[in-house]
Amino acid sequence: MQGDTEIHVQQAPSGFELDGPTRVMIDAAPVVRSKEALVHLPVGMDWWLLATVFGLATMGVVMAYSASVYLAVDKFGGNEVFFLTRHLRYIVVGFVALMFGLHFPYQAWRKLAYPMLGVVIALLILTLLVGETRNRATRWLLIAGISFQPSEIGKFFFITYLACSLSKKAMTNSIRTFHLGLLPHFIVWALVFGLCMKQPDLGTGLVLGVLLFTMTFMAGARIAYLLFFGMGGSAVLMTFLINDPMRSKRLMAFLEPLAHRSATAYQLFNGKLAVATGGLFGQGLGASRQKLGFIPEAHTDFVLSVIGEELGVIGIALIAFAFVFLAYRGLRIALHARCEFGRLLAMGIVVLVSAQAAINFGVVLGLLPTKGLTLPFVSYGGSSLMVMSLSMGVLLNIGRGGRADFSWPDVGASQFAGRDRRPSNARVMQRHTTETRVSP
Repeated sequence: MQGDTEIHVQQAPSGFELDGPTRVMIDAAPVVRSKEALVHLPVGMDWWLLATVFGLATMGVVMAYSASVYLAVDKFGGNEVFFLTRHLRYIVVGFVALMFGLHFPYQAWRKLAYPMLGVVIALLILTLLVGETRNRATRWLLIAGISFQPSEIGKFFFITYLACSLSKKAMTNSIRTFHLGLLPHFIVWALVFGLCMKQPDLGTGLVLGVLLFTMTFMAGARIAYLLFFGMGGSAVLMTFLINDPMRSKRLMAFLEPLAHRSATAYQLFNGKLAVATGGLFGQGLGASRQKLGFIPEAHTDFVLSVIGEELGVIGIALIAFAFVFLAYRGLRIALHARCEFGRLLAMGIVVLVSAQAAINFGVVLGLLPTKGLTLPFVSYGGSSLMVMSLSMGVLLNIGRGGRADFSWPDVGASQFAGRDRRPSNARVMQRHTTETRVSP
């Protein structure tokens, strides 16, 4: 060795253990990895997160019955429990999906990411060709007597695709480039977004756009590139809104709900009226009047308005707190994930649930134009409940370390040794660096 060489050794901040490998970087030379690496510890089984999901699902059962009684009696021969019975079946399917996600090692989703994304794209195309049309939207596909929405399934597998691709690029630092770090993912999003818009399903396209922006940011993409695509995407969105007559009417109804309350803003106006009628403590469970035919889709997209009328602002605040708490527990799991793929996968799931809940809140409260997005775990609907439950199971599995049992292997296991964990925009853990002078 000629002369002195600066060696920077990254050390864990206080409160974290160095379970093995310390990452060593030598100036003006390739990264040199020791046999051990700095890792996070798993958080274990998050019972608080699981309890929050069960609490929201329980609220969903109660409100699915309360909000759908009038519609069930009116359309299904007086069978007031028609929607309740179906929703209970969806709850069972959702529970099975959650258990599967909880016990299926999350690392295996990496291998399924690309094939399942292709399957989802094929299903979206098939939906446009032979799908069911309801309320002027072709979003449902009937296979073997089972009706489902491929766009809902696409949300989860779009996350797995991004987590898989971005984690690979983050390890090689190609995430910082335009043609490798951002462009391929934008092209995939544009393809899925275009298929969703043909249904039409603007809400799902927007959620996928939020996922693309946040996950690439967390992986370490350059902010300048993200801003460029963000402005470009906004321009494309405004073009869709202006050129589509229905979207234009909904936008005008959002801006002037009173002027359009008997037509385009009928659902929005009555939903806001229900919340206003509920006041602070509500009219009482089952006492909503707006659900008696005044609010279309009261048990699905606008179930929050029925909650506001029957349980008041207190009920809405409790639901909002539950989602905030769920996001906090999910971020805690993501920041303790053992690998980059797990961290991005967990972050994507948290963003999916949080963004969809926030958009639903915004629509019902009149802060956003009307979208066809359900309130996770609370709204009636099989496809959404199954996908959200599966996502929560995967998130819990990441917290447990990706194993079916509660044990954790030796941290020095060979499959994790020597991994280059490059810093990214999502790192909130402060790294302390010490410099050591090495002489020949």
